[in-house]
Amino acid sequence: MTAATQTPGSWRRILGTLTLAVLLEQLPWSGLALALRPDFVLVGVLFWTLHQPARISFGAAFFLGLMADFQDGAVFGQHAIAYVAGVYLVLFLRLRLLQFDPLRQAAQLFPILLTVQLLVLLIGWLAVNPPTGLAMLLPVLSSTVLWYLIALFVRLWHGKGMQDRA
Repeated sequence: MTAATQTPGSWRRILGTLTLAVLLEQLPWSGLALALRPDFVLVGVLFWTLHQPARISFGAAFFLGLMADFQDGAVFGQHAIAYVAGVYLVLFLRLRLLQFDPLRQAAQLFPILLTVQLLVLLIGWLAVNPPTGLAMLLPVLSSTVLWYLIALFVRLWHGKGMQDRA
């Protein structure tokens, strides 16, 4: 193994987690699980945009958004535009977000995730699909919880968990 494959933001790790996110989106979700399903791809893109902005940014967000549109049968470009807006907001607030612990980071990401979901709904509504209710916003809550769990895991994995609480 070379040093490049062992770094925290190696291409293998980034592609692996984004592939896992796409596969999780393809699971046969139904009922309440479908209504609460977090946007795994968005969380993955925003996570890597925050931690590796030189490697994952607007192009990857647009491409993965097109894949999400294809998977969901949505208006083509609906998720792509919203994901790019989310990446922009994360890049704009990047230095601020990196200073927070996982709980506060998730709280700061909630408005970003909400904005992305509202953009998806707005673009879909303008194209053909009027929103059916506020239940469409439930993935924002589950995505925020998912972000918290991932950020906490990464923080504990790198040994910054218990020392920061003292």
